[in-house]
Amino acid sequence: MDRAGSQRYTLSKSTRSILAAGLSCVAIALFHFTIGDSSEESTGSLHGQRTLDSGATQGDGSATTPDAGVAAVSEPEVEYETLPRLPLPAVALSAETQNLLDRGGIEWARQQLLEQATQAVIAGDDNKLANILAELGELSLIEADIDTAEMYLAESLDLFEQQGNELAQAGVYMQLGRLHLLVRKRARVASNAYDTLLVSRWKISHGQFYSAESDLLRVADNNLKLERYGAAASTYATLYRGYMGSGNSMQAQEAGIEAIKLYASSGRMFDARALQQKMIEQGTDRAVFDTLASELEQLQRQFEDSVQAMGAARDQEQLYNQLQARGDVVNAWRFRQKAHATIARASKRAQYRSQPDVLAELYRSNRSMKNASESLSRANALYYEYGFDTTDLLHLQSEVY
Repeated sequence: MDRAGSQRYTLSKSTRSILAAGLSCVAIALFHFTIGDSSEESTGSLHGQRTLDSGATQGDGSATTPDAGVAAVSEPEVEYETLPRLPLPAVALSAETQNLLDRGGIEWARQQLLEQATQAVIAGDDNKLANILAELGELSLIEADIDTAEMYLAESLDLFEQQGNELAQAGVYMQLGRLHLLVRKRARVASNAYDTLLVSRWKISHGQFYSAESDLLRVADNNLKLERYGAAASTYATLYRGYMGSGNSMQAQEAGIEAIKLYASSGRMFDARALQQKMIEQGTDRAVFDTLASELEQLQRQFEDSVQAMGAARDQEQLYNQLQARGDVVNAWRFRQKAHATIARASKRAQYRSQPDVLAELYRSNRSMKNASESLSRANALYYEYGFDTTDLLHLQSEVY
């Protein structure tokens, strides 16, 4: 029997539990798919605003300011690089991969690793494949592509378990723990941003825009870091309203145009046109949008091309799954390569055009805390068994909250 027909590996119990946790998160995301960033805008501007206004008066009828602490909450950094590195054997990019990353960027390095993974599958070198999968997970973490990172790390862990390589398992468990900590940090930032947006809208409605301006700019920046483009567009639309209400038409125009571009690049042309029409009615010169028309058309075309690429990549990933199930691992990996090359043509704004709302993110992050604790505990036990000082790892576990 040829290698393609014989090389199949089954998922271990621990890996199945990791993948099951990931699938449950995906289910939550799909449940909220149609009420993601778009509902965040409507909920914040209607229900949230009404709630704040309804309770915003004192007994004498004078307005009170909502808790300023909401807007002043210190937020964790959401970049993967800010998570502490520990002096323990761990998943890390090899010198060769780091060189690829430095020369051509993440996408180039990923394509080269996928080619190496395919060659490892052909050669039947499971140890090399496991290490490549771990590096692919590391690259995805650097890019904050959490779901893809978890998938690669889980597959890597499964192969290391089959080989009985406990130190490598410990490294992957530690990386999974750090991954889940990152999910929690990002959820907190998204939640804080949404709270700050509501408070800022309250301030605008009570004539206090300039006390909210810096908070709104920070909210927009954080939402862009989190790839929550609909929420960022909504924040810029709020800035537009604030500047207009304060008589600053020039900055209002800049904020409004930024919101329109974000809507257009995320495929939300209805929202883009509605805001454009509102700006014209409120005094923005039509010539501004005549100049902007070609750029918006290009953004819309880019979004449509990205959606087509995402569909093709999804088909190729399905072929990978089917061939993998049949035991044709070599051809399966070739389709996995094609899927990654295809999805690379899609813009981030198309890929993240809709995300779970903040309640779904926080719900998911609660599960992440449990997963982080379990992964770090397993890593700690394995490192301790091999005589490593795990003091720093215990400190990392203390961040689980």
